[in-house]
Amino acid sequence: MATWRAQCWLGSEVGYQDLEVQANTWNGAKSQLERVYGAEQIINLHEVSDDDDYSSGGGFDGAGMLVLAVIVFAIAAWKYILIFGGIALVIWLLIRFANDN
Repeated sequence: MATWRAQCWLGSEVGYQDLEVQANTWNGAKSQLERVYGAEQIINLHEVSDDDDYSSGGGFDGAGMLVLAVIVFAIAAWKYILIFGGIALVIWLLIRFANDN
């Protein structure tokens, strides 16, 4: 059984909703959207693959959000990163110098 997605108009109180149903055919999916959800208008009814992500329209997954958070933090705290990085470098060089003597 295939997975089908569509944007459906469910009335003025609810508006448009992105819905997903399981059906064998396009007509079966359309019928389910009308019968089960009461869809008055169905837009872009299409079959999706199993590995298709619902947020594939440019959304971020967890790893993307983590990368974005690290970038934002680095931009916001670049002065402190340089200061503490410089201090850590000096300490590391002093320890290496002390161990060589």
